[in-house]
Order: sequence, then structure tokens, then C-alpha cells
Amino acid sequence: MNTLAHLYLSGDDPELILGNFIGDSVRGDEFSQLEQRVQQGVMLHRKIDRFTDGHPVFRQISALMRKDFGRYCSVVADVFLDHFLAREWERFDSRPLEDYTRWIHQILARRIDTCPERSRRYFRYLSTTDTLLHYRSMEGISQTLSQMAKRARYDSGMEKADAVLLRRYPKLEEGFELFFPELVRFASGERRLVTLRPQAEPAFASSGV
Repeated sequence: MNTLAHLYLSGDDPELILGNFIGDSVRGDEFSQLEQRVQQGVMLHRKIDRFTDGHPVFRQISALMRKDFGRYCSVVADVFLDHFLAREWERFDSRPLEDYTRWIHQILARRIDTCPERSRRYFRYLSTTDTLLHYRSMEGISQTLSQMAKRARYDSGMEKADAVLLRRYPKLEEGFELFFPELVRFASGERRLVTLRPQAEPAFASSGV
């Protein structure tokens, strides 16, 4: 999954959120140096990715993207699913998306200096562009994928992905409707398995997760 979904699926625990946010950046010995709850957030990130990659609906969505984006098909699918989550946000959470993204920025800003450099760079990008909020618009999706295309090692075609999203919108939306509620249930179950301890930051009330 992409950034907005990963953060949302962390619930309201700031340390799980932090761990999930840095999940793709933690390497080797870095993991053992993290606080236990942040480690659990990293593991949650990886479990979410494994569940997603193995889910038949997500595989179908990725297959729809393969002709246009080749090896980057699942990357594009992840971003498209973030678009549908942002657009349908009120169905999943009682907080306005604007309030949620502002809170996320505050939570991450308090600890970002302790994160891997890759995560620090990404946070600076998110906070200056308000990318999480803009996922709900076609312009925001286009900007995100164009930036990803510039960083891609191979020719990805991601800079033209907004046209593919428009062309396949009903089918992709149907896939989101089938897949995402199952992912929410999976992540909620994984969070319940984690032994709770006092949180370093106050939880944001009225979560829909």
C-alpha cells in the first residue's frame, strides 16, 4: 500500500504510525535500535504489504496496470488505491481528511529527526506539498506519479498514469471497494495482537479505524 493507507491502518498510536511510516526505510541493524512499539509499527507495515501483495483483488488491479507500467504496475496500483481512500475518506473515518493529515504531520514532525534519512526527505516532501490531502484529486495523483517517474530507475510511464486511471476508473474503484475493507479488518486484527503500552503522544479521538 501507499502512504495514506499505511498511516490510516496504523490506527491512532503515534509510535505505530511512526514505525509504519519508516517501514520501507529501515535496514539491518537499524531495526534493533528502534523502540519496541516503533518496531511493531515497522512489522505492521510489512504485514500490510504482504497481505496486499498476496490478495487476489490487488493482484487483479496490478494486472490491469501491467500493460501500461510493466514492473511498476503494483506501485501505480498502490497510489491509485490511496486516491480512492482519500476520495472516500468520510466513509472510513469521522475526521475530515484535512484535520487528519495535519495531525499526522504533527506526530511525525516530533520524531522525524530520529528517522532514517530517506524517511526524513520523504517527510519534508509530504509536509511541504500536502501530498496526502491532494491524493483525492486527479491533479494530486498526477503530480505524485510524475515525481515517482523521475526517481524510477527504468522507464516507467508513471507520468501518464492519470490517463490510465481515468480510463479504468470504474474497474479500479470496484477493486478498491472489494479489497480495502478486508485490508482494514486485517490491520485492525494485527493491531489487537500487539501488547499495548502507554503512548508517548495522546491519541486523536474519534478514529474510524
